[in-house]
Amino acid sequence: MEKTCPYCGTALPEHAVFCPYCARSINRRIRKKAPRHISFRFLRTILISFLVLASITGIYLAAAPKTYDGMGELTYTDSDGTYQILTNVSSNPFYPMAEIPQDAGEREQYHFPLRLYINHKDSGTDASGIFLQKVEKAALQAVPPGDAKSQVQVSGPISQKNSFPGTALISYVNFNKECASPTQLIWTLTMENGDTLRLRTNLVITPIHTHHYNSKNADLSDSAALQALIDRLAKESDSKDAINITLPAVPYTEPVVLWGRSFHLIGSEENGKQTTFTAGVQLRPAVPYQGWISQFTGIHFAGDGTGVGLSAANRVWIQNCRFSNWNTAVLNDGDAWVNTFNCIFEGNETGLYINSTSSNSSDTRFTGNTFHRNQTAVVLESIPTRAEMNFDDCVFEDNRIDIDNRCQQALGISHAVFQ
Repeated sequence: MEKTCPYCGTALPEHAVFCPYCARSINRRIRKKAPRHISFRFLRTILISFLVLASITGIYLAAAPKTYDGMGELTYTDSDGTYQILTNVSSNPFYPMAEIPQDAGEREQYHFPLRLYINHKDSGTDASGIFLQKVEKAALQAVPPGDAKSQVQVSGPISQKNSFPGTALISYVNFNKECASPTQLIWTLTMENGDTLRLRTNLVITPIHTHHYNSKNADLSDSAALQALIDRLAKESDSKDAINITLPAVPYTEPVVLWGRSFHLIGSEENGKQTTFTAGVQLRPAVPYQGWISQFTGIHFAGDGTGVGLSAANRVWIQNCRFSNWNTAVLNDGDAWVNTFNCIFEGNETGLYINSTSSNSSDTRFTGNTFHRNQTAVVLESIPTRAEMNFDDCVFEDNRIDIDNRCQQALGISHAVFQ
């Protein structure tokens, strides 16, 4: 390959380094520069600047607001110590629940209090008092997985230590079987120092089947027939299913016993007659405890001055019923809990007698009842919680004793009428 002189253009051999025609060197020479000296002072300045910048960055990152996230529980540390923060539906302040299962039947709405506990991590003692002073804002949010016919609703967080001892905050969660599941419930605590704490749990709703019985598809003619149906359903039905029995407007003159599962007995009226129990109803306890809640709606319990109208050794809701002329109209005894709503207690020795050892008293409402001409309207013998008994919109009229509060229970009677 020939080479050309860059000066005169003469063709030269490939490896030529000198042009004999114009007497010039054709090698390109690069002049080397002397190495630049970097002073020790400059290097030290750069190093110090880097260290200062790193320190400032570290201080900023340490002081910058942080976000903490946990399922069921999380741990948070500040200058005062380390805290365990957890949520559940239990009276146990050390039992985190990342998932809360709930059954839902035909009722328009179910509700429960979601609890938030804050404990000192080392000692396990209640730290809610000092901790909440550092909280700028607390909120609970229900986040569904997608579209649904109905959405879970939550109330604003409140402190109710009298009703729910040991809790920092509670919020009531309302749902039905049409709600999306699982719905995530998220506690958000915004701290005064800018930190954000998010505590999550999943509400898993299981729709349950409801079976309806009435005079058209079952023999409900008397106490024996009703008891036979109850016995069969207690043995054969799934205990998670809901059983609604609409009773005809006839008298049931023999004792009836509910056992083995929950039942909803619904009274009716026809031609001036009403479903009536004259020999009482007993609810046997579930062993072990199952969380069943039986219901009575629109029934007249008519006594002869002796005995017990409704004896509850399991959980029961009583609404729009009438109890007249019993020694004890409603007896709540043992590991059980009873709630009465819009009922009439009239002419009884004792209207409502509560002697409970149950820790499952999640609902403390006894609202809208009328207590008229009883020797003692309400006896509170034993209640294993400090929860306030809510007697809003109740009327106490012409009773010898309105409330015999033997266990010194907290009472909500500011919206009750005594006359």
